[in-house]
Amino acid sequence: MKTPYAAIVFLSYESLAPGERFYEEILGFSLVEDQGWAKVYRIHGSSYVGIVESKRASISGAQGEGTLLSIVVEDVDAWYEELKGEPSIKILNAPCRVGELPVYSFFLKDPAGYSVEIQAFTDPEIDHRFACR
Repeated sequence: MKTPYAAIVFLSYESLAPGERFYEEILGFSLVEDQGWAKVYRIHGSSYVGIVESKRASISGAQGEGTLLSIVVEDVDAWYEELKGEPSIKILNAPCRVGELPVYSFFLKDPAGYSVEIQAFTDPEIDHRFACR
């Protein structure tokens, strides 16, 4: 079996407009594919998030439930400071250490109710395994 070269997490939306604004304008991700009813944004390298109209999605389920998109960044506090002033974002907590995990993060909800974690690894060895910078 050949090694995969990219990953895309797709999230379904009743209307794409709030997701477009959130992922493209607020988070600043680059749009790499626009099919009208589905859009794919580059997070970094070969990591992507896609939004798709619910009525055209390949799978069905309750919008906003059962999915967590974790985005690894270098400076969690800077992301928090920038995003906490955005009225369309529901931030769930201030940045903190996540229990026993080697993770420092905060959580928020995207416009469709999906959970998003902005995180950094506190263990340099683990961070090195994920870093592509």
